[in-house]
Amino acid sequence: MNFKKLLVTSLLMSCFWVTTSQNIHAEETTSIHNESIYDLYVDRYFNKTSTNDLDANPKDPNAFAGGDFLGVIEKMDHIKDMGFTIISIGPVFATERYDGKRVLDFNLLEQRFGSEEEFKQLINAAHKKEMKIMIEFPLNNFSENHIWNADPAKEEWIVKAEDGVMQVDLNNSEAQQALTETIVDFAKQYNVDGVKFSQLDGAPTTFINDIVTAIKEVNPSIYAIALEESDANFDTQYSEELLVSFREAFKNTDLPTDRIASTKDNDLLMIDHLNTERFTYYSALENMFPPTRIKTAIGAIFTMPGVPYMSYGTEIAMNGQTAQESHQIMNFRVDEDIIEYLKDINSIRNKSETLRTGKTELLKNEDGYLVYKRYSDEETFIVVVNNTSSTQRIDLSSDVVGENVELRGIFEQDLVRPTEDGDYRLVLDREIVELYQVTDRKGLNTSYIVAMAIAYLLFLAFLVIVWRKGKQRKLDNK
Repeated sequence: MNFKKLLVTSLLMSCFWVTTSQNIHAEETTSIHNESIYDLYVDRYFNKTSTNDLDANPKDPNAFAGGDFLGVIEKMDHIKDMGFTIISIGPVFATERYDGKRVLDFNLLEQRFGSEEEFKQLINAAHKKEMKIMIEFPLNNFSENHIWNADPAKEEWIVKAEDGVMQVDLNNSEAQQALTETIVDFAKQYNVDGVKFSQLDGAPTTFINDIVTAIKEVNPSIYAIALEESDANFDTQYSEELLVSFREAFKNTDLPTDRIASTKDNDLLMIDHLNTERFTYYSALENMFPPTRIKTAIGAIFTMPGVPYMSYGTEIAMNGQTAQESHQIMNFRVDEDIIEYLKDINSIRNKSETLRTGKTELLKNEDGYLVYKRYSDEETFIVVVNNTSSTQRIDLSSDVVGENVELRGIFEQDLVRPTEDGDYRLVLDREIVELYQVTDRKGLNTSYIVAMAIAYLLFLAFLVIVWRKGKQRKLDNK
């Protein structure tokens, strides 16, 4: 982004929030409905120190790559700047695999990721930035070398151990007690803000509920979620059908959007996760431009009811069909188009309680063209998702929008006032998501004009300074 564009955009966004501060304001994130989640594997994120790179081989997709707790701290501002409030991290226990899912010992942290002190530094660093840390906890399919497998007293727990995997009988009361105590002890020892459960196959719902209850007794505000379908009392609801519906709706244009138009407040909203193919893989199969596809999907996900959930690397359109391909080492030296869009859309959502928890009214839903109203007693937005191959128009009556108001486009910065018949005509180009804020009709937007004037004056001043310095250098060189 050049200097002029950056300056104008920054001033206009600042002006927008100043003029609407009475309606849009930062809220204390006291429930998961106010959060947005960024998911990563420690080993694949950033390698800050080589002292714990025991057998790291970044060129081998199946080996440890060297990422560590200190690396997550180093790049935490990248996540913070995009507006995410929760960093979800894969299992951190002693493990045989880079993704942490072949646990060897729940009582030890994986030494390749870092020390106990460094893990606490990570948690504290997140809290200082007003972010939360969520840790994945697998309930089954541990390493066959897990310390439990060598304990004769636990023989009744082990269903089988083959192909490097040890399976535990999750109906066994002693196994349930051991896992519950392990998770509770971890929650007591480390001030984590959430637990993401995985490997739930065979786990009775009552057992999972008991664990959730136990960790919330340690910390009532701790979140409990899963990326598997379950009837347990998790704080969010994961649906494989909903994930596929988002993916299928946005991998190309003009595709059905019926299922995604009915999301609920506790739905996890995503286009992929770290156990699926990357969304980029599907959009590339359609011969579409992945960054545009991702931005359009993000625009919908961050304005619909539900909790946004994004895999690391989505902001750089990371590709991959298999785990080896899709769990790449994060590349931070890339074009920032998607990143800048994430910053903007997440900033709006974080500042607006209405976009996070307000009511929703569906106004239009037809093969990629979605129009819905997000509203509360304090504010109203009209969201237009034009995921079609052509420009779209919709006329909204004053019964929907309101009397004597105007609609201000946040991204395209257009102003919509009622026509002679009282309707509000919204026209939006293809593959764009726009948020129109409904405001009282005020005539000329003085603050907008002032911001534009200041922007251009500053830009001209910048050019004069550059010109003078260049002229002075020429004189000095003579």
